[in-house]
Amino acid sequence: MPRLSLKTSRLLNVLAVLLTSVALLSVIWIIIPAPDYRVWLFSVAVGEWSLWFSALALIGMILGLIVRAVVEKNKLRVASLIISSIAFIISLYPLFSTLPIASEQAASFSFKRYFSGFNSSKTQTHNFTTYTYSQIDGKDLQMDVYSPRNETANNGASVIVVHGGSWNGGTRGDFPQWNGWLAENGFTVFDVDYRLAPQPNYLTATGDVKCALRWVKEHAAEFKVSPERIALLGRSAGAHLALLAAYSADDAHLPATCADKETNENIRAVVSFYAPIDLLWSYDNPANLFVINGPATLARFLGGSPHESAEIRERFVLASPTAHVKENTPPTLLIHGGQDQLVRNENMTRLAEKLKTAEVSHKTLFIAYAQHGFDYNFNGFGSQISQAAILEFLHENTQAKQPNQTQKKQAKEDFSRPVN
Repeated sequence: MPRLSLKTSRLLNVLAVLLTSVALLSVIWIIIPAPDYRVWLFSVAVGEWSLWFSALALIGMILGLIVRAVVEKNKLRVASLIISSIAFIISLYPLFSTLPIASEQAASFSFKRYFSGFNSSKTQTHNFTTYTYSQIDGKDLQMDVYSPRNETANNGASVIVVHGGSWNGGTRGDFPQWNGWLAENGFTVFDVDYRLAPQPNYLTATGDVKCALRWVKEHAAEFKVSPERIALLGRSAGAHLALLAAYSADDAHLPATCADKETNENIRAVVSFYAPIDLLWSYDNPANLFVINGPATLARFLGGSPHESAEIRERFVLASPTAHVKENTPPTLLIHGGQDQLVRNENMTRLAEKLKTAEVSHKTLFIAYAQHGFDYNFNGFGSQISQAAILEFLHENTQAKQPNQTQKKQAKEDFSRPVN
C-alpha cells in the first residue's frame, strides 16, 4: 500500500475525529438523560437506529488506523481512535441488551428489517375504513377499522387500539404499521378517538374508550368479529386508558359515555406499552422533568394536585389501574423500556406486583435500552421482540374458549412469570 502524503493524512485525521465525535455526541444520549424535549426526541431515534451510528464510528476508526501508516505518533489520531471506540461500544448497547430477551422470547431478529428503515411494506399500506361510533356535543368520535384478509384466521378476534399523547394530544392512526401488521396476522383492528378536551378529561376519555368498546360489540356481526374475543392495546396515555377501561368494566364510577346499558364491557386481554399506571405515585415520582412536566400533565388530566384536597386525591386513585385489580381482571401484557424518560418503568413493576398478588395472568416485557415511544420504529429490535410477545399473548388469550376457574388458575401459574 502506497504511503499517504502528510497533508492527506492530516485531512483524514480531521475527518476521522469529526465522524467519531458526531457518533459519540449522538449515541451518548442512549445512556444519559436528555436535557430537553428536542434532545429526547433525538435520543429515541438514535437508540432505535443505533447500528447506523456504529457504522459511523467504525468508519472513523478505520480512517484513524489508515493515518497510522503515515504518522505513527499523533495525538489527534489517538483521540479519534479513543472516541470511535467509545462511540462504537455505546452504539451496540441496544443490540446486546436485547439479545437475552430475544432468547427468552424465542424471537429472532431480522437485520434486513432493521436496516429497511421506513421503507414501505404491506403493513404500511393496509387499507382501513373510518366509522363514527359516537357523537357527543356535536363532535364525531371516530375509529379506523383495519380488516384482515382472512377473517377466520383468529376466530373473529379483534384489537381495539387507543392512542397516546398525554391525554391532550395524539390522534388515532399514529402507528398505522402496527395496525396493518395486526390485521395481516388475522386480527380486526379498531383504532379509536377519544376526547382530549376540555380537561380534566379522566372521565370522558375513559368513558369514550368504553363507548367504543360497546360499539364494537354491538356491530360485531357487521365486522365478522366475536364480541367475546376482544383485546385492548394502548400506548402511553392510551395504554393507561386501555388498562383502566379493561380493569373497571361496568364500574358505575367510570361509566361509558354512550347511553346503552345493555352491552357489557368485558374483554379478553389488554396490552400496555409504557403506561402511566399508579398516578399518585407518578405524580410524586416524575421521570425526566426536563423532557416533560409529568405532575403538571397529570394535574390537567385530573383537575389539580392530589395534595390540594381529598377529593382530587380520590380522583387520582380512581383513575389508577392499580386501584382496580381484582381476581377477574383480564390477562395483561406490560411492555416498558429501561430508558423511558416520560414514564418511569416502576409503573410497570408496581402493577405487576398487584397482578401477582391477585393471581391475575400477566406478563412483563422489560426492554433495557428502550425509550418511551421506541415502537415508532416498527422494524427496531424492541419492536421485533414486542411483536413476538404480543402475538403469543393475543393467541393465548383470544383463541381459546373463555376459561373456567380451573383453567384460569393454571394460566396464572403458567403465564405470570416476568421477562427481564
